Amino acid sequence: MRKILFTTIAALTISFCSFAQITLCDNPCEPATDGFSSSIVPYSPTTFPDMYVGQEVEQCITIQCPSSVLGVTLDSIWFKNLIEVPEGLSFCISDTMISALDYCTISLYGTPTRAGDYELKMRAHVYASGWAALGAAAANSQVDTENGYSIGITLTVHEQGAAIASFTTDPEVTSSWSSSSVNITAGETVTFTSTCNENTHHVVWNFPSGNPESSTAEEVTVTYMTAGNFVATLIAYNENETSTDTATVNISVSAAPVIITVDFEADNTTVYTGQAVNFTNLTTATQAGSAYTGNLYYRWTFDADGGATSMLSGSSDENPSYTYNTAGVYSVKLAVSTSQYGGVYTTTDTLVKHAYITVEDDPYAVTADFVSDPAASGNYTQSITIEQGQSVTYTSTSTGATSLSWFFEGGSPETSTDAEVIVTYSSTGSFTTTLTAYGEGDRQDTKDITVNVSEPTPVFNVDFVADVTTINVGETVNFTNNTTVTVNGESYTGTVYYKWNFNADNMIGGLIGNYTSTDFNASYTYTTAGVYSVSLAASDSEISLFNSGTVETKDGYITVTDPVSVDEIAINEISVYPNPASTSVNIAAQGMQNITIIDMTGRVVMTKDVNSNFETIDVADFAKANYMVRIATADGVVVKNIVVE
Repeated sequence: MRKILFTTIAALTISFCSFAQITLCDNPCEPATDGFSSSIVPYSPTTFPDMYVGQEVEQCITIQCPSSVLGVTLDSIWFKNLIEVPEGLSFCISDTMISALDYCTISLYGTPTRAGDYELKMRAHVYASGWAALGAAAANSQVDTENGYSIGITLTVHEQGAAIASFTTDPEVTSSWSSSSVNITAGETVTFTSTCNENTHHVVWNFPSGNPESSTAEEVTVTYMTAGNFVATLIAYNENETSTDTATVNISVSAAPVIITVDFEADNTTVYTGQAVNFTNLTTATQAGSAYTGNLYYRWTFDADGGATSMLSGSSDENPSYTYNTAGVYSVKLAVSTSQYGGVYTTTDTLVKHAYITVEDDPYAVTADFVSDPAASGNYTQSITIEQGQSVTYTSTSTGATSLSWFFEGGSPETSTDAEVIVTYSSTGSFTTTLTAYGEGDRQDTKDITVNVSEPTPVFNVDFVADVTTINVGETVNFTNNTTVTVNGESYTGTVYYKWNFNADNMIGGLIGNYTSTDFNASYTYTTAGVYSVSLAASDSEISLFNSGTVETKDGYITVTDPVSVDEIAINEISVYPNPASTSVNIAAQGMQNITIIDMTGRVVMTKDVNSNFETIDVADFAKANYMVRIATADGVVVKNIVVE
């Protein structure tokens, strides 16, 4: 008997057995070990023999104590009583204390006195340990009740003379913990044979989804063509139809297997490289003797010998085409399936035709190819990038061609048959250039390339001049902007932005400082003696840290002197000689710190930090011209003119 798990607080002990209301069997029957129901309290057998009023009964029931019940994990149960036993029957039990998953047996004996359906229930205490014991009280409130706890066992007692329905099947019924059923495949048959008792006068069968769907014969063979789960029913009647009984069985029908026979053919088994082979699928599929109406999935491999293209040359088309580009002999494989999952096919049948396709080098092969100026670039997709109004020179390098056909989308000319073509693009956009090369025997090949045409970029030639480059502190320099801007050789008509810096040696990033102007022509007043570089930036968009534009810088362009300092320094007898000079210049002054030589354009030719009263400067490599010598001393700055000849 399968033990019921019901839990009570661990304080309940075995001593309560003295109050048991049931009888222990002197010679308990042997417990069953299989064929149990799937109830919370499993029991065996699941089907009991017919019982009749006045007919003696001997029945053994095995109960297995479950491992949990009502959410409580059990240690054991104390079996107190069995309720709803058919009238006229007595019972005894092999044991009253049953551990989890152990077996006990109940022996029913006697003679039933009243017909009816009896649902056996038990009263019990359940035991658990640890945290599970906390749920015992709630479990026992349902298990150990006056009405008992249902264990799923129903016993039926019939009146004498009642019709009792029963039948056998071929194939036989198989049982499991969850159900009893006849298992067949769609298209197969089941033979039902009535075994009703002697009180049965006639029967009625019902076979949903079967053929036939009903019958009154004692034996009937039924064909099931549709997969699914169905219930076959037999109703037994006594002679005057005052008594009926019903027996049922589950019919489990699985889908019939799909029989696939793979075959295919190619329209040509010997081809040249570059030619396509068209494959025709000749596969047939049947199910239960008829044409299969479901989906079929195909997987072709055009290099089934596992060559370099085996992973790349597949197709899932029913009737594919494939172009072989390398000479050789190729095997072709087709796998056909009734299902696929995530692109992975469950193969039902496969056919490989070995050495099926022979590919030879094409003596008339044509390859379309060309080069361009400017050249195409790109890591993966080659393309040409130019500006609006520019031209591209295309030169064919095709092989095996007898004629050419160009198409220049967005270009002028739009078409050509020449080997070399110059094409001009007047509109912006992305365009395709296509070359088709034609050869003998209808051979041809095509090459495409993309041409990206952008808006033209202005060309900036930045320049400026100052009206004077040597001034005294507090004087103003006027700067004239001589910048020119062109697009494809023509004057640019768009907006141009400018930014001046009148102390370009003191800029952040060459752009931003305290000495800026955005005027076209600018003026600036210098208030501190020194030599200053001047920069002018120009751009077709706002000049900022992120857009420096095109910059022209004239180093040491403006020299600002302090007359007071010059007078003081003159006392120190600053000398620059010889003047004119050809190979070297001597400079003498007290406390010299720096010597800078500047040409007449404002460009610094030489600068040197010194710490002496006398220096010789080599001018042998200087261009013959007039120069300014800026001498910085501890007392101030003075500028002298020299001539190199």
